[in-house]
Amino acid sequence: MARRNVKLHFLIPLYMWICSQASFEVDVNCWWNQALHVDPNVSVVCHTSANSCDLCQIYVITPGHRHLLPSTCASTKETFSFSIAAKHTGHIRCMCNGNMADTCNVTVRGGYPPSPPSPPICTIGDLEVFEDILCSWTKSNEPMIPTIYTLHWQNFYGEVYSKESDKENAVITRDKYMKSTDITAWVTAENVLGSAQSEESVFNTGHIFRPEPPSNITHTFMPLVIDWNMDCDPVGPLDKSCQVQYRPHTTHHPLDWIQEDDFQSTFPLEDSQPFTQYSFRVRCHCGYEEKVMSEWSSVYSVRTPPAAPVGKLDVWSDCAPNSDNSPCNIYWKEMPLSQARGEISSYIVTLKLKNGTEIKQVTRQRRDTGSQNRHEQNCLHLRQFTLKMGVMGVFVSANTSMGTSDPTFMPFPVRGQTAPEVNLSVIGENQTLQVSWHVHPQFSESVLEYVVQYVSVVPYHPCLNWVRANRTQRSVTITGDFRNYTAYNVSLFAVFTNHSTFLKSAIAYTLQGSMASLNLLTAPLLFHCQQTKVQKTSSKIWLFHFNCKLSKFLKNNIDMTVN
Repeated sequence: MARRNVKLHFLIPLYMWICSQASFEVDVNCWWNQALHVDPNVSVVCHTSANSCDLCQIYVITPGHRHLLPSTCASTKETFSFSIAAKHTGHIRCMCNGNMADTCNVTVRGGYPPSPPSPPICTIGDLEVFEDILCSWTKSNEPMIPTIYTLHWQNFYGEVYSKESDKENAVITRDKYMKSTDITAWVTAENVLGSAQSEESVFNTGHIFRPEPPSNITHTFMPLVIDWNMDCDPVGPLDKSCQVQYRPHTTHHPLDWIQEDDFQSTFPLEDSQPFTQYSFRVRCHCGYEEKVMSEWSSVYSVRTPPAAPVGKLDVWSDCAPNSDNSPCNIYWKEMPLSQARGEISSYIVTLKLKNGTEIKQVTRQRRDTGSQNRHEQNCLHLRQFTLKMGVMGVFVSANTSMGTSDPTFMPFPVRGQTAPEVNLSVIGENQTLQVSWHVHPQFSESVLEYVVQYVSVVPYHPCLNWVRANRTQRSVTITGDFRNYTAYNVSLFAVFTNHSTFLKSAIAYTLQGSMASLNLLTAPLLFHCQQTKVQKTSSKIWLFHFNCKLSKFLKNNIDMTVN
């Protein structure tokens, strides 16, 4: 609420014989219209009310001016307005009878005059029991200050009634209307900054009863069709019209409802996706002139049948260029449901060996147990397979009850290939990594895509991850659950037809939500770093000491200074 109540306590002097020794309380609330230009002056509207002592005069004091209320502070509400410089809106005081000791500070708040509400929609929920008419409307804006809505209606005899409400609905009781007669209704909205009126609604009280919502919702497949029952006696079945809302649960958070109109008792969902959970709800009107819609039915959920998977797995590895002489790991991400189109039961890893033979190995789908720690949970989207020596090629595919996905080839990094000069930049902010690079255009002509790999360099469960970029991209934004005070190794690879090439790495270090980068000309994932000391050299510079073992290439102690 854009208002502030300021309570003023005053002691009336003894010589005031009518209110001798009386004390009283005054509420002062001031607002200005945020929709108007505020420079140099704004119009401030103050609202006051007092409950006793009609001899006390209330003043509102601004820098250089004193504004006297139009009348004494009797038991009535007073509203007045004046102009004040925008820079002084937080410096308003008030006092009683000129006594500066009894003053208070008033903070002016911003608000809006109301816009016209929507025309009221009026219905009778239960014709046999209550027979009261419930009229509801919607606000066209949010005034942000106390606003009173008033429902007005004119009956068959021309008599006008009204009822105030601080909500978006009001009730016309049974004694205030006649059955089967016409009523005209409208709504006004008013606050201290202005007022507005809705358009009129005209309806017959015999045609506004709200029917019961649809029931007995069922479905059939091939294609997906939803059916329901709607009791519209005494009108015929062809006179009713229904609205259907549905949404697919393609993520952990379902999408907003999608609405389709003008159906009678069935709704076919065209282009429904396989193995997808859908939710439906229906409401109908029974053909009367006012077309009063029922409430929404209870939500009906159904999962479509599975289908053969489409697309390929996203596969990567931590294999070094000399991986044919040492073990390494193959990783792949869970296939999205839109591609899996069914529950994945296992993964098939096909190994091509140096001697020309092929070996197929099946790894079962891992179930989430809920017992993993925080770092393990970050890696739940990955599956891992350890390779032994002598493997020349790897293909991975996902297996469901409806079939197997096309195999994905894992391009190993190669040895002896000269990498071009690459400028790599990694900047971290707000749980994101901004990665950009520059490569000579001639080199990019033969590149299929780039892979940006990132992994924490702390010794506990590093959790490798990666994103792909097309050959024309030169930057990616990586989002994730990055930890502050944690170093990440970010590596850039170029992928070709049957192999990949490591280009460059950079260390990004998190510190209080911000990250700094240090370029390293070293191979990815071939080092293990342990922080040994943190030293603050100035108010803005921290020195972090790491002991990093760079296996197979370098073994050194590295000091990294991060600003």
